[in-house]
Amino acid sequence: MEAHAPLEPQPEVVARAAALRDQLASHRDEGERLRRLPDATIAALDAAGLFRAWVPRRFGGTELGLRTMVDATAEITKGDASAGWLVMILGCGDWLTGLFPDKAQQEVFGPDPDTKICQVLTPKAAARRVDGGWRVSGRWAPASGCLHSEWAMLGMSLPADGGAAFALVPMSELSVEDTWFTLGMRGTGSNMLVGEDVFVPDHRVMHRRPATRGEFPTTENVSPRYRTALVPTLATFLIAPVLGLAEHALEHVLAQAGRKGIAFTSYAHQLDSTGFQLAVAEAATKIDVARLIMHRSAATVDGHALAGTHPDLLERTRLRQHSSHALQQCREAVDVLVNAYGAGAMSERDPLHAVVRDVQTAARHALAHPVSNAEIFGRALLGVEPGITEMI
Repeated sequence: MEAHAPLEPQPEVVARAAALRDQLASHRDEGERLRRLPDATIAALDAAGLFRAWVPRRFGGTELGLRTMVDATAEITKGDASAGWLVMILGCGDWLTGLFPDKAQQEVFGPDPDTKICQVLTPKAAARRVDGGWRVSGRWAPASGCLHSEWAMLGMSLPADGGAAFALVPMSELSVEDTWFTLGMRGTGSNMLVGEDVFVPDHRVMHRRPATRGEFPTTENVSPRYRTALVPTLATFLIAPVLGLAEHALEHVLAQAGRKGIAFTSYAHQLDSTGFQLAVAEAATKIDVARLIMHRSAATVDGHALAGTHPDLLERTRLRQHSSHALQQCREAVDVLVNAYGAGAMSERDPLHAVVRDVQTAARHALAHPVSNAEIFGRALLGVEPGITEMI
């Protein structure tokens, strides 16, 4: 790849992602049946370099900027929402691993830079201290992409008020329970991971509290990619697949407007109806707002990394709140479009059917919970303590 300034937008990557749309769409139904991405889809994303985007450059990755990644992921999602989701999730796994001590990174990426890391960051299990590390047993879900991963990053709580931590565990030391039976995003294979008395050495553990404050282990990764604020990066990236779904819905509705009529009216074409015109304008504006938020947030996150600064608490809560607002705008846009389009959207033969299912599932990620995010932001605005989460 050509040399670029750190984190600057790379439109050629976005174009490469967009070029995969038809190929990914052709395998989407298979992925829904399998409840995982087909091998052909994984191979196409690997060949396009999208699963190496946040692998450290010293291991063969490309360390792309957040703006490039969100735009590319939105394009992937238009072909297959589950594929877009896994580009986000597994990309975050690579990036988070790049924050761990060098010994852990070498274990993960050294044998193969195409190694994939799924994550369940919620501390769903309590660890106990042993010589040289920790022992943990637990069940973690939903683990999106676990069926394609060689490693998992798992949340665990530490004793004696040690807080929460992220642990890197080989998939060979875990089992997978087939639990992913859902309304939407079926191809993500987000099953349950089970670990029994797994040993995690100290170098494969990263404490959450300091990480959310920008205090990461010292590594050989010198790129600003590995100085970006933890939760704002995750929250901003989360917008991309949901935005891609909403944009896909708008494209489809606009393309059909000259062919579909409005039942029980004199309109032979939807596009001639003032009500329909107002609806698509409203939906498009909501989508525009979501994209503006996504781009502004990406610029803010990467801007701090380039400057060597860390956003303060208020700015971090604002970014998390903006993420959930952007997702809400996308959900509302799809609702408006479906209402304008008509009952045909409920047919499995219509592309909108899949969008409705996928957007309702994807937009309910815990990090985007609208009430919690509004409370977190409001508390920061008012200076009210204590906070309700470290994940800011």
